Amino acid sequence: MTTPSGLERQVTGALLRPGLPLETTKIVVGASGGPDSTALLRSLHRLRDDFYFALHVAHLNHDFRGAEADHDAAFVQHLADGLGLPCSVDKQDPIAYQRLRGISSFEQAAREMRYSFLASVALSEGASAVALGHTADDQAETVLLHLLRGSGLHGLRGMSELVEWPWPEPSPGPLLFRPMLGVGKADTAAYCRELGQTYREDSGNYMWRFTRNKVRLDLMPKLARDYNPRVREALARLSRAAVQDLDFIESELARHWPAVAEESAGAVGFDVEALIGLHPALQRHALRRAYATVAGDSRRLSERHLEVMLSLLRGDTGVSTIDLPRGIRARKEYGTLTVCPASQQPITTDLLCKQVLILPKAPDEILDAECGPWRLTAQLVPSSQANAAPTGPSDKFTARLNPEALGDSAILRTRRPGDRFQPSGMTGTRKLQDYFTDGKIPRDRRDGIPLLVCDRGIAWIAGHRTADWALPVDGQPALWMNLARIPTASG
Repeated sequence: MTTPSGLERQVTGALLRPGLPLETTKIVVGASGGPDSTALLRSLHRLRDDFYFALHVAHLNHDFRGAEADHDAAFVQHLADGLGLPCSVDKQDPIAYQRLRGISSFEQAAREMRYSFLASVALSEGASAVALGHTADDQAETVLLHLLRGSGLHGLRGMSELVEWPWPEPSPGPLLFRPMLGVGKADTAAYCRELGQTYREDSGNYMWRFTRNKVRLDLMPKLARDYNPRVREALARLSRAAVQDLDFIESELARHWPAVAEESAGAVGFDVEALIGLHPALQRHALRRAYATVAGDSRRLSERHLEVMLSLLRGDTGVSTIDLPRGIRARKEYGTLTVCPASQQPITTDLLCKQVLILPKAPDEILDAECGPWRLTAQLVPSSQANAAPTGPSDKFTARLNPEALGDSAILRTRRPGDRFQPSGMTGTRKLQDYFTDGKIPRDRRDGIPLLVCDRGIAWIAGHRTADWALPVDGQPALWMNLARIPTASG
């Protein structure tokens, strides 16, 4: 083999670091046809005889760029054939996958679909690792995206070189190997040119609809030009610092975990008093760990979810619940906080029971929660659609609300003594009881009417009226909310 280039030295160093079992190992290489994955494949192919591993190429056609995507698949197949490597190529529909899994973000659905495909190839081929061509540029973009979304330390650490398979299936999965996090995209293109290797250009990398593309093509160049020419290196340092801090916090949490948590039957239960006795940072990480234990991973749990979980933990006595992503529920009942699948927890009609809802703050977030006999869905819509009239059979149980007035969270509950309400069009509040009386609402129905309540008061009497202060503002995004009865077993 010729003297390795700088890129091959980086890949060699990653192969030599502890954790990757190389003897008699097969590695699946995820190949898109672009310069990064092509450079990865060629470098691993040139190094394989020195490390005694076999390679298998895998390519997923996402089927949303038409003929261009078909040409990418043909290019990868031709490249693998030329290198004498076996290759798995498949075509899947990310929109269908998105609908099937109930994922609001197209980017997230496409990513999950791709990882699921790679895991299935690794499983069928008996491979112990999947190698991906993520670079230092990808790492910087990932950290910056997480920073913009308000992620905690878990988001700021970015991508790791070698980790356990990040998605819930299969279990156990292959290792995820990213040996090029120390090289830039310019280096991968230069390496391909050095070998005389062509590659494909993905037009999807320039589509303005994708947030990552906006960061790559607009925000990152502005930061480098106007603020810090070495912004990528700065973000890499932030990532490394976050990794070290997380390592320490998680080791501390492991020491305290047996004293504050109990795992059983797919659930995690906390002694509230013991958990509150920990440092606030450990409380946050304990709740994240509980969610990841029940859900399989924590990828859809945001910092806003954790904030509301912490409020639930530290709140007053009584019974409260929070619906979390992927059908997980946190329930506090006096001295115990339980995190488990929602199907394991009965919803009480006790008026002390509060159904806490974490409200969407971005268009790609969708709230979908079971609240007793109701299913509540909510989504933020842009100003261009905010004034469109609701349609469908459940119009009276659909409301347009002001997301800024509601805040980050709300509660769905029934009426309580002393409740007051400011009906739309009125400047003052009045007793909810008087509102029901004037509206000729039968007494036997009043206790079953859902109320959406936030810090400011009752925002919406479902099926009846919106509070004046909760009405959407012209020209601003609105929060669309809908309640629908959950069919009973008897229909």
